[in-house]
Amino acid sequence: MQDIIIESLIACSSLVVCWTLFRAVTKYQVTTQPGSLLILAGFSLLCLSFLIDITDNFPQLNQYVLIGDTDAQAFIEKVIGSLLGLIFLAIGFRRWLPSVLELAVAKNELHQLNNSLEQLVNERTTELRMANNQLVVEINEREQAQLKLNVERYQDLLTELPNRYALLKYITAGKSKNLHNNIHHAVFLIDINNFKSINDSLGHAKGDQVLKSIAKRLSFNHRSQDYLARIGGDEFMLVIQNLDQEPQRVALKTYNHAIGILDILSTPLKVDGQVINLTACIGISVFNHHSTNSAEDILRQADIALYNAKDKGKGYFSFFEPEMQEKAQKFLNQANELHQAIKNNEFELAYQPQVDNNEKLIGVEALLRWQHPTKGMIGPGEFIALAEEIGVIDKIGRYALDLACQECATLASADYPQRALKVAVNISPSHFLQEDFVGQIETILSRHDLQHIQLVIEITEEETVSDINDTCAKMNKLRSYGIQFSLDDFGTGYCSLTYLKKLPVDTVKIDRSFISDVDKNADDASIITAILTMANALNINVIAEGIDKEEQYRLLKAKSCQYYQGFFFGKPQAITKLLSKSRLQIRPVKQPVIDQFD
Repeated sequence: MQDIIIESLIACSSLVVCWTLFRAVTKYQVTTQPGSLLILAGFSLLCLSFLIDITDNFPQLNQYVLIGDTDAQAFIEKVIGSLLGLIFLAIGFRRWLPSVLELAVAKNELHQLNNSLEQLVNERTTELRMANNQLVVEINEREQAQLKLNVERYQDLLTELPNRYALLKYITAGKSKNLHNNIHHAVFLIDINNFKSINDSLGHAKGDQVLKSIAKRLSFNHRSQDYLARIGGDEFMLVIQNLDQEPQRVALKTYNHAIGILDILSTPLKVDGQVINLTACIGISVFNHHSTNSAEDILRQADIALYNAKDKGKGYFSFFEPEMQEKAQKFLNQANELHQAIKNNEFELAYQPQVDNNEKLIGVEALLRWQHPTKGMIGPGEFIALAEEIGVIDKIGRYALDLACQECATLASADYPQRALKVAVNISPSHFLQEDFVGQIETILSRHDLQHIQLVIEITEEETVSDINDTCAKMNKLRSYGIQFSLDDFGTGYCSLTYLKKLPVDTVKIDRSFISDVDKNADDASIITAILTMANALNINVIAEGIDKEEQYRLLKAKSCQYYQGFFFGKPQAITKLLSKSRLQIRPVKQPVIDQFD
């Protein structure tokens, strides 16, 4: 009985296994997997063998035996079924196990790949998190920098006052809000006089302290409704709000404000124990918001008024007037025309003769003329001051000196053909005082052969008194190249006998103001006698300029003046005219210069 139960359990188990395999094969469609069908067939044959074992114990089931009824037949059935089943299983497992192993390896590799991907994802996530944090930091820094830039854009960093951009924005905003308001306001452009000298003498650090102190003074002494700004350098601007509607009261209040500001700034200032005295000039522009003038126009008007105040001197203020605008525009037009003249070489030289006691020509003075394309010939009195003011006098001076060397290099006096012709050229004070003045002259000399002429540079007393040591050094350096110096307009400046003794000048020119009435004014005659005596004692030649009448010439000749210049001897003319009148001549190339004039 136990054998039957055991065989039945085995048969049932094999049947379950066989059924499970069949369901798995059909459900998961693995019939293409190598050996799967053989394994299924093997288990089926084993299951059949187990069922045959069970039928041996039940005779009534013999009719269902597949092969035969005898024991031999049943044995053959079981042996063949079991043997074939095992063979099929062996072959099936032999084919199936490698694929299972491959699947296991693939699964392991997939697991490792999954782990690697997770690690990469984690690393990338960490990197992204760090990058995000860095981005947040950079955004915050950029916001802070932008905030700082916005502050710097509208604030002066030194004084922490609003700057020019903030001021323009303030005035423009006020105009947009009060278009129909007839109340007048005023802009005060405050400029500290000679502030550059403070920087030069005390240093820029002390200069910055002075500017801070000025800003504090102005801040503490204006109404809270007013607006104070520093617009650059040593310039401050104060907007006085809501003065009045009545023009007379506006003028009175503005006047009182200006006086108050000048008094505040004139109070001595102490910086690091050093007392500094300041003065200022103020340009004032009165406006109301319904006017058509923009904020830039208002500031420009104040600037024009400041320019006018500076013309009056230190410690002055000036109101803007429309005539000033016209004057400023005229100045601008002239400045542009002068720049264009330099670019187009519109300058010419006219040469005025210089003669000796015998009225014989010993030299010429080169006088600059501007051949304006529409206005004709313009004398130096109309543009030299402008050239100095706009900073182009050095260009004009170099041009005049170069042109004189070019035009006169081969000329000689018709009266003294074998002597070097003196060619005098005026140099302005601002040009002479430039640090590289000597280098500029050296460059010009290198371009010309001047062995047949005596180049003379005319300077004024203004150049000599600013820095006597620097002046003497420049003059001595240029004298080593054979250049002589003439002191122009002598007697009108500040040159003392001590200065004259130190200066290496060859000639002094008595100013025409002493010459014009010398035959009528005893004082002028006495001054000329003193100059001649002093120059003779110092072994310096004298030229009397501005000789327009024979009486002047005779009187000066009687006083033993050596040389003369003026309309009486000839007006300034072009080289070609002097040549045509035989006052000058072309020097033969091989003709030597045997001596020079004393």
